[in-house]
Amino acid sequence: MPELSRRHLLGAAAAVTGGAAVNAALPAGAAAAAPASAAKPPPGVRGDIRDVKHVVVVMQENRSFDHYFGCLKGVRGFGDRSTIVLPGGKSVWEQPQTPTAGAATQFPWRLSGAKTWSGSTPPSPEIGAANYGGTSHGWDDQHAAWYGGQMNGWYSAKGGPTTLGYLDRHDLPFHYALADAYTVGDAYHCSVISATGPNRTYLWSGTINANREHGSFVAYSGGDERGRFLPWQSYAETLQAAGVNWRVYQCADDYGDNGLEYFDTFAKLDPTQGGKAEPGNVYYDNGVKNVPEPATGLSGNANNLIAAIRSDVQRGTLPQVSWVVNNQFFSEHPVTAPSNGAYFLRGVLEALNADPDVFNSTLVILNYDENDGQFDHVPPPVPAPGEEDEFVTGTLGSYGVTAPVPVGLGFRVPLVLVSPWTRGGWVTSEVSDHTSVIQFLEKWTTAIGKPAISPNISQWRRKVCGDLTSAFDFKAPVYGLPDLPHTGPLVPEVQYTPLPGDNTMPAQETGTKRARPLPYQPNVNLVGFTSGPSGTAAKLEFSNTAPFVTKASHFAVYNNRTGAPSLSQYPAAFPHQYTVAAHATVSGTGAVGSSAGDTKYDITVTGANRFLRRFIGDVATAGKNLLVETTYYDGTATATPKLKLWLTNNTGSPVTFTITPNHYLTGGPRTVEVSPHSREAWAVNPTQVSDGWYDVTVTADSDDQWAQRLVGHLEQGTPSITG
Repeated sequence: MPELSRRHLLGAAAAVTGGAAVNAALPAGAAAAAPASAAKPPPGVRGDIRDVKHVVVVMQENRSFDHYFGCLKGVRGFGDRSTIVLPGGKSVWEQPQTPTAGAATQFPWRLSGAKTWSGSTPPSPEIGAANYGGTSHGWDDQHAAWYGGQMNGWYSAKGGPTTLGYLDRHDLPFHYALADAYTVGDAYHCSVISATGPNRTYLWSGTINANREHGSFVAYSGGDERGRFLPWQSYAETLQAAGVNWRVYQCADDYGDNGLEYFDTFAKLDPTQGGKAEPGNVYYDNGVKNVPEPATGLSGNANNLIAAIRSDVQRGTLPQVSWVVNNQFFSEHPVTAPSNGAYFLRGVLEALNADPDVFNSTLVILNYDENDGQFDHVPPPVPAPGEEDEFVTGTLGSYGVTAPVPVGLGFRVPLVLVSPWTRGGWVTSEVSDHTSVIQFLEKWTTAIGKPAISPNISQWRRKVCGDLTSAFDFKAPVYGLPDLPHTGPLVPEVQYTPLPGDNTMPAQETGTKRARPLPYQPNVNLVGFTSGPSGTAAKLEFSNTAPFVTKASHFAVYNNRTGAPSLSQYPAAFPHQYTVAAHATVSGTGAVGSSAGDTKYDITVTGANRFLRRFIGDVATAGKNLLVETTYYDGTATATPKLKLWLTNNTGSPVTFTITPNHYLTGGPRTVEVSPHSREAWAVNPTQVSDGWYDVTVTADSDDQWAQRLVGHLEQGTPSITG
């Protein structure tokens, strides 16, 4: 986040104070983590979402998912096999220095393993990694990194290899332990392909006014939106109208991160924006007023926030909904250390645990506003052009783009859900974003009889982004605050710039985690080819059907034979986007060839939770008349799903298909002979042999240029494991 507005007015002086050991600096009376075995349930447990009494949202700063959790066991990180292919044929992991085929490439690399440090040498690699400073991350360069969905602009858009730097368990012991103890989301995206201001505006309101319904200003870029007096309704106002009590915990130095202060209702009560303080006005008292600040020094901001939360917990006045906003030093912004954030997070959890009944009825949502400029390998779902309230026109002129470009979703950022109902080292892979926090609060407030429904969230986001409830098990809570690592000394803000120490693919921790069920079942089949004035195209059929399906499924279609188009050719020359509603089927196309006369095709289709299809062949050879139809249910809605491949041979000669397991399924290749103009079926039940996962390649003896790869997970509406 750029150093804008109010951010350093009060924080800079504190940052020159010497470091302090975290545990010594915690406020007096901080409760030790109670062993889970000693914990007792709070009174009045019902076994459903109404057991949540408090929701505390802690949004930290500027870290991507791969940057923090790419090495974490069991998540969609550096071990992901369902990755896209960049123009030129290399993996998304090999980022080119310019978004053109043939450019030199760089793999992700560990920041604390840097070969050299530019400017000055840090006292240790860990200190240098903690203070690497971050990279650019405005609307323009974030869209340039995304590069129309091809994901090959990171290095050039972010000014060098730092964008590919990552941290691991050694660097982030507290964060990894928290993820291991609770539930991590590996499909949680920031809301906007942009900076802090727009993403925090989404957290606090569900929109940036892309359709200009509320005046002409679109809050699409900026470190914050203070001084804009945004005219639409914030979610705090929605809660207030519904009778749900709420509060922002902040100090005078809030780094500009209190998104409520962007809105007219609050800005006119904020003296730092020319407003007038009105003690007794609920919007001033709960949204603008600072907590008492008796503590000073390096840890003062965090300690004052922690003390205010603890005081409300002990007095029984913790609001139903809280947002906690700290300063730059504890925000985990890349100019500061993650260990400082760990100190703050541990303090918040211990403050809530000052009354175990409060902690045992509280959900803490730890998320991050945006990715800074840090690389993430998963293309974010975006809508097809024309989706209402999801596109902005005239903002990428420096790249020659004249078409409207998508607001989001943005890149993946870390999400950890801390509560008794998300305890146990789970992963949720449901697509979600900052509006999902609002959607959870909507569902919860409705359940407790005080529905607070935001009027701002677009219909597309409500279709695609979950409400987080699939990550919870209200029937099997685990109470108490687990033992978590003590955090190290606070690290002052001194910036170092690292350079890569290696250029090899990083390794992810081995193993899987338990996975929560997902509300969709994506499928895509190549069903034939069509010819027209613009050439030949592959006909694709997308579906999202299963007994438990309740959400739309997003797909993106890549032409792997394309060159490296200029961003000015967006959207025509870039991946096509499809959103398929629950229990729906949609037809689409994939490109054949990269130029006139090219009859070959290489098409990748991606979807949620590692779903992937890759279709390779040549419409001028026998493979044009070979089809593979994937089905899951055989038309019986209540049957256990199976992976069933209907192998069709529309040629005049017998064809032997070979199905080769790449991962998950055991045993060697299977062969199926299909007579001329016939079809045969081959089936396997991954739910019995690989927890629902499959990854197979189908080839045919009649055409060595033809192949299809099928990757995915068969959902059953029940818990499983990660892939």
